[in-house]
Amino acid sequence: MGIISNDAPYFPHWKQLCLDAVSELDGNKLPQRLADARSAVLDRIEDNFSKPSNDEQFALRNALEVLAALRTIV
Repeated sequence: MGIISNDAPYFPHWKQLCLDAVSELDGNKLPQRLADARSAVLDRIEDNFSKPSNDEQFALRNALEVLAALRTIV
């Protein structure tokens, strides 16, 4: 899954939170992990609004889609 790969020279905080969410096995913790990851992705989108990187914007959109899909099954 491209959104959680660590192939960049840095590993952004939003990516780590997404990784934590998709790998959470505790059903009681998962909703909060998903909310934290979604919030971090949306914050990054807002921060990046003036200078969007196409690759990062694509990854952020993918992350939101994955998190939304996970929320539907929780």
